[in-house]
Amino acid sequence: MRPRDRLIDLFSTFALLEDDRFHRWIDDPRLQRSMKQQLANTSQPAADDRVWAAHWHRQHDKHPLAQSHLTAYLQEVCFWIAREMTRRLQSPQYTLADYFQIANSEIPRVFKSFTIDRGSSFKTYAKLVLMNALKDLLRQRQAADVCSDWSLLRKVSKKRVGEVLLNGGITEPEAAQYQFAWFCFKTLYVPPESSSQKLPPPDPAVWKAIVELYNTKRQAQLVVPGVTLTATQIEVRLTKLAKWTRSYLYPSIDSLNRSKPESGEIQDDLTHGTSESLLDDAIEREEIDRRTTQQSALHKVLTEALAALSPELQEILQLFYRDGLSQQELSDRLKISQPTVSRRIKKAEAQLLAALLTWIESLLNKIPDPNELKIISTNLKEWLIDRT
Repeated sequence: MRPRDRLIDLFSTFALLEDDRFHRWIDDPRLQRSMKQQLANTSQPAADDRVWAAHWHRQHDKHPLAQSHLTAYLQEVCFWIAREMTRRLQSPQYTLADYFQIANSEIPRVFKSFTIDRGSSFKTYAKLVLMNALKDLLRQRQAADVCSDWSLLRKVSKKRVGEVLLNGGITEPEAAQYQFAWFCFKTLYVPPESSSQKLPPPDPAVWKAIVELYNTKRQAQLVVPGVTLTATQIEVRLTKLAKWTRSYLYPSIDSLNRSKPESGEIQDDLTHGTSESLLDDAIEREEIDRRTTQQSALHKVLTEALAALSPELQEILQLFYRDGLSQQELSDRLKISQPTVSRRIKKAEAQLLAALLTWIESLLNKIPDPNELKIISTNLKEWLIDRT
């Protein structure tokens, strides 16, 4: 992927992929005008991109284009995560472009959970959140793909059913009727302990019991009970619910690799007067300068730790991170088994991480907590991609 150098480009362009490779950057005219307007209104047009990321995050629920600016900013992060997942999983079901689009779709999670006082940059935090979100989503998709409708309905929780109905636009009292039909099904359809992921539909006796429970209890359970239902009508509702649940867990991803159409008047796309918030960014600049100094020291620590590795470990890191070879490709190239390749990569990473943690503990006089360790590990892997 060709990196973006200009500040305006970082917050106003999107990656276009073709044949599972980066093709080019696409300009978004609205975002470009927005950034130019902001740069014209500040006394620090050359501010660090992290300053602007913090600025747009503070505006993400106020400014109409702030989230789009941040989504553009995280394009390299999404691509890096997609490449990492492609390398790890080597799944024929998903391509790099699939992972890239899924990662983009999960960016709103970062908006909601990031706070500047976490001590990490917006981009660093996004890498951790998006990688974990992508893993969780893939697990959900795998479960939704393997299960039959009846297995899926047995697995979902009451809270998830509510989310599915809300996401599908089903409102009361209809939503309550769907929920109660699902409750009757889950209560009475108890599969055997040796059941598989492909549960069959309930047999006639179970359907009869479900119908009786629904129709006898609906008066007490539903605010607006509605009419009595037959087994066929309840089955139709449950089948719809299963379909909506599958779609909720396995959403289609709209392509981000297209230009947005122009609409409205030019003044509609201009930013609101938010330049006063850049005073906060100027204050934050001092903190970023401090971090920059620390990053220089960090680079020195890791460079020395990398040089201290044995030649075979240095070579395997270069081939794995710099050249992007898979573990199987490394096995074939180096004439060693794939488990040996995996052990050497982990050994090299562990030695670098140990040197990094020693430096951090001496700097901060504390041991990083588990969440901080995840962020540190993610940063280490990114550094290896850039430096090896």
